[in-house]
Amino acid sequence: MRLHRFYIDTPIKESTFDVADRDLVHQWKSVFRYNVGSQVILFDGSGTDYLCVITSLRNLGATLEVVKKNEIEVPNKNIYLCVALIKKDNLELVVQKATEIGVNHIIPVICEHSEKRKLNMDRMRKIAKESTEQSGRGVIPTIHPITNIQDLFNSGILPQEKIVFHPDGVPFRQWWSGVSINSLAVFVGPEGGFSPKEIALFKSFNVPAITLGSRILRAETAAITASSLLLF
Repeated sequence: MRLHRFYIDTPIKESTFDVADRDLVHQWKSVFRYNVGSQVILFDGSGTDYLCVITSLRNLGATLEVVKKNEIEVPNKNIYLCVALIKKDNLELVVQKATEIGVNHIIPVICEHSEKRKLNMDRMRKIAKESTEQSGRGVIPTIHPITNIQDLFNSGILPQEKIVFHPDGVPFRQWWSGVSINSLAVFVGPEGGFSPKEIALFKSFNVPAITLGSRILRAETAAITASSLLLF
């Protein structure tokens, strides 16, 4: 029987510990019908999975005992996926799949051709958490606040190495050949692509343009494909 996996936001430091998350406990009792003796897998974002058995299950909390620890493999590349604001469902798909693939940072970027200007950040973080639980990765990716390209470059949070995907760029295979990068910022534009002004901005920061081929990909397809290529 497959065990379900859940994130808790308090560090697991003892072999026996309490869980006070009422929503999580309610889910255990009312959705999964857990009771004393049921087993679950918990993780706290430290990179370790904890196989636990429920020793007490109350209306407002639960007590668990750690049975086994399992260290989670961490991706060897630190990817900052800077993706333009696109339609809600498409951006949610990007967050879900980028999380499953192993992207560590997702940064929503307002571009000149962006159709949206606002974003439900709580919803994005919930999707990232649930995708982390489902995929088995050990750390939830950071969902950064909405920003624009200029402010993002000025923020200092990005790694030194950056690329931008654009149809007129160097073929990915050619750029990737011989490249050894552990930390990389990747820019993916909106429907309609980056504007000439934004392309000029990337050039001013010496960010190389890379293409995934001759076909024009949807923004969500490009973001997911690029993440997969870079991490696998």
